[in-house]
Amino acid sequence: MVAITLALRNVWRRRERSLLTLVGVLLAVGTFVAMVSLAEGMYRRVSLELDGRAVDIYVVPKTAAPLPTGPVGTIGMTSDTINVSWLEKIKKLENISDVCPIVRAQWTGKKGMIMTLGIDGSKWRTFMPDLQNVEGETLLTGNRVVLGQGVATSENLKIGEELKSGQTSYKVAGIVAAGAGFQDYFAYIPIQSAYKFTDGKGASEVWVKLKDPHRVSEVVRVIEGMKIPGAKILSRKDYLGTANDYIQYAWYLQFAVSAIGVLISITAAMNTMLMSTYERMREFATLRAIGAPRSTVVAMVMTESIILSVSGGILGIVFGIIGSGLVNRLVVVILQLPFPLASITVPLIAEAIALSVFVGVVGAAIPSVLVWKINIVNGLRWE
Repeated sequence: MVAITLALRNVWRRRERSLLTLVGVLLAVGTFVAMVSLAEGMYRRVSLELDGRAVDIYVVPKTAAPLPTGPVGTIGMTSDTINVSWLEKIKKLENISDVCPIVRAQWTGKKGMIMTLGIDGSKWRTFMPDLQNVEGETLLTGNRVVLGQGVATSENLKIGEELKSGQTSYKVAGIVAAGAGFQDYFAYIPIQSAYKFTDGKGASEVWVKLKDPHRVSEVVRVIEGMKIPGAKILSRKDYLGTANDYIQYAWYLQFAVSAIGVLISITAAMNTMLMSTYERMREFATLRAIGAPRSTVVAMVMTESIILSVSGGILGIVFGIIGSGLVNRLVVVILQLPFPLASITVPLIAEAIALSVFVGVVGAAIPSVLVWKINIVNGLRWE
């Protein structure tokens, strides 16, 4: 308690210097939270999206990145497809419950890009059971489109109105919602209508549902043995794992950018604590002379640094939450996405607090060594 009291007193005594250190930590932690929230949000949406699907195996082009949606709506930004002739062959395999072709496309809406999913109208509720009907009908036939609630809201579309893609008009037949992943931000059209987006060449991917999901590895090996041209076979676990690898790379990039601010804040904290330590050498030597152990004196330095950094970190989290909203808006405007990506999560806040503590500890490292080695006589003579 003595160390905490003295540390707080010195923080308040050097208010201007303490404020500069606090601002440095605030900016570093705030930048970290705002930047990494994009990767956190993407990870959360991908996980929720895949959990909301009743898909055990994915057959996708080798050139496609296994993401529920690419940065502008198409899977992995590839034009390669899977020939639909393989669907019946896969369906005849043992332990196959159902097979569903998927075609992905992107439309230009009034407010931005609309991710479009072509799917068999008789199977889509089987493979996407989390979708709940909000309004209208969910029967996919002809030139009908069913909108996710997010798309309907952003495009201000209602039942009976038309959504145009090129020269084709689609009548809004229904609105659905899942409240998770990307499903609320898709426009769903019949697979027969969607094939024109691939020039009739095939499906963007194929979803496979098993009778016994516990035998997924066995079925994956069998489908791989079919040697489907240009295709890779992924279980649900593999699909999620590979998708997370892409997200992890994004996290590393964002962390690297925010690390520059962290290094600057560490330098600022260390500079403040060094100046404070040199100014208080006589005070530390006096404490040692009247019997204070080294640990108490070092604790004063460490506590002061951690108080400043944690205070700056807490304010930085608030700044980061505001910054995350601005980054979110910027991403939506620049990429014309219909959905926000950034997400502030509890683990991210915990990481931000841990980062601020780390800044404080590292900033006080050298001053703590100086105080630990202080010579009492020389310290009392310090000018």
